[in-house]
Amino acid sequence: MEEILNYFGKCPVCGYPARASTITVQFDDGTTESLVVGTCGRPCGWNGPVPATLMTCDYADPARVDVVE
Repeated sequence: MEEILNYFGKCPVCGYPARASTITVQFDDGTTESLVVGTCGRPCGWNGPVPATLMTCDYADPARVDVVE
C-alpha cells in the first residue's frame, strides 16, 4: 500500500477532504492489479474505491501561473 500524497478528492458521504492510497496485489500467476482506495479525513467511517483525482500544476505554461505583485 502506498499513500497518494497529491490526492485531492472529497468524501462522497460528508464532503470532507479524503485521503487515498494505491493498493497493489500480486497473484500467484505473477500478474498484478492496483486499486485506488479513499478514506474520509473525518471519522464518518467512509472508505472505498475512488478515481485518482490528482492536483497538477504545469509551471512550463506561464499562462497558468498567477503572479501577485
